[in-house]
Amino acid sequence: MSTPPATLHRMRFTKHLILTTTAALATTLAACTPSPTPDEALVGMHQEALHDAQALAVSTPDASALRSEHAEEITAEIERLCGFTDDGILPESCTFETPDIAAAPASDGASHMMASQEQILDHLGEIPTESVPLIIGQYIEQARLAPPPEEITIPEDLSLKGEDLTRAQDLLAGEYAATWALGVALAYVSPDLTDATQDAIDRHREYAAVLRTTITPFADTAPSEPGYDLAGLTEPTDPDSALTLIREVQDNAVTSWHNAASVATDPGWRILASRIAGATARDTVTFD
Repeated sequence: MSTPPATLHRMRFTKHLILTTTAALATTLAACTPSPTPDEALVGMHQEALHDAQALAVSTPDASALRSEHAEEITAEIERLCGFTDDGILPESCTFETPDIAAAPASDGASHMMASQEQILDHLGEIPTESVPLIIGQYIEQARLAPPPEEITIPEDLSLKGEDLTRAQDLLAGEYAATWALGVALAYVSPDLTDATQDAIDRHREYAAVLRTTITPFADTAPSEPGYDLAGLTEPTDPDSALTLIREVQDNAVTSWHNAASVATDPGWRILASRIAGATARDTVTFD
């Protein structure tokens, strides 16, 4: 039986309407999809790194070179987050201009670096979560060139729970173990590093005390054990192997604190962990 002409007309009209509506919807969706743009907080940190590089060029050239490297790393991170086309091309919307930097030379390079580090910590809550490990890593690298902190302060609004609390308790155990291992190394270290090794031991005791104070409002703290083992570490038998052990202990501590800061959920805990990571890295410079 043949289809009446009126029905054919309605079928053609309906098909045309569906196609037209689909095309219009696709166009609307394409128009509504925002183009990727650079992360504003990271762009600001990029400019700050360039500012530091200029300001420190005369007084602290090593720190200046480091901050230039940091600016390049942040550029790469901005581009990574923004994304590339299938052809590997950065979208035009992802490009950003760097204003002319005219930083006055820092008369006191040490003070400038300390202020720069605090500025980095202030931005940790603004940047994308996946960029936090990179920026904390830059903070740690800069700490190696900065003066050692006079003290480690605990942020007033710090709150520990869940994984943050568990990591804090693990770090406390790690500080106890580091203190013990460095005590073993002290018996073999060369005389010119005796004082530095004892200073490192004292610093780990200080970090353990900070952790106990931090954890106590939220959970009990375990005391240190009478002894620990050197599993995975070098057994010292002479000054060279003692120095190797010291470096291993210090590097492991920096890594542990860096990791804790990178995944912290509480802003205050993230800042404290970053500070101790940087301070421990600074303590390690003597043994490089």
